[in-house]
Amino acid sequence: MFRFVLCFVVLAATTCASDLGRDLARRHSERSGGRTRALQSLYAEGRTLVGDEIIDFKLWAARPGQLRLESTSPQRRVTQIFDGSHEPLISNSEVEGGRPLRMSPRERTDFIANADFDGPLVDFELKGYTVDYAGEDLVHGRPASKLLVMSARDDIFFLWIDNETAEIVRRSVFRIAREQRVMVESIFSEFREIDGTLQPQRIETKVGDKTLYVMVFSKMELNSTRVTPERFAVPEAWPRLSVGYPPTAEPNPAARQP
Repeated sequence: MFRFVLCFVVLAATTCASDLGRDLARRHSERSGGRTRALQSLYAEGRTLVGDEIIDFKLWAARPGQLRLESTSPQRRVTQIFDGSHEPLISNSEVEGGRPLRMSPRERTDFIANADFDGPLVDFELKGYTVDYAGEDLVHGRPASKLLVMSARDDIFFLWIDNETAEIVRRSVFRIAREQRVMVESIFSEFREIDGTLQPQRIETKVGDKTLYVMVFSKMELNSTRVTPERFAVPEAWPRLSVGYPPTAEPNPAARQP
């Protein structure tokens, strides 16, 4: 009988966590009165601070999952493109003359995830995510709800949702670096209202107490005319591998080719 009661309590707690997680995900989906769902595109400019280096960037994004990111510094120019259907590409002016190359499996997975215009919580079930409530916390001194999110590929990460605005204000994900498991954390702050929606103007990414980089936005346009299909076009010779193409081992430079 004791075991039965214990199992019932555990099951009830699990069900409660799942129900709360679903409710918070749906609240996030309908934030800003549902105006975020009406957005079709985004254009942004800003700077990324990496140690002592300052990198200018431009970003184009379109629904449902297209993304182009151009990063420019006195040393190099890097372009990353995902057209929403085929394997994304990367080019670096310092690598092989800047010709388009394949991304590593982790780069590919992360860039495709970042291209999701709505993020993981909107229509999370259709995207194959499970969402569970994981407690309360303070982020920027404000109450926030913590969510445990798992993808269909068993990728696990945590999201913190501001209790007042329902915006994502923090994200933590486990990564393997130098054969060690580390927690990479992104903190979204300095939200500003743009066309009736709240948009973060600063994103800091850290491992432990060490800041990896900080993205600061100086311009942001929603439903921008700057975002056109041509921005996401890949070279004619680029292999038409679908986004479901299975990751392989980390390619060496010679293997990162069309």
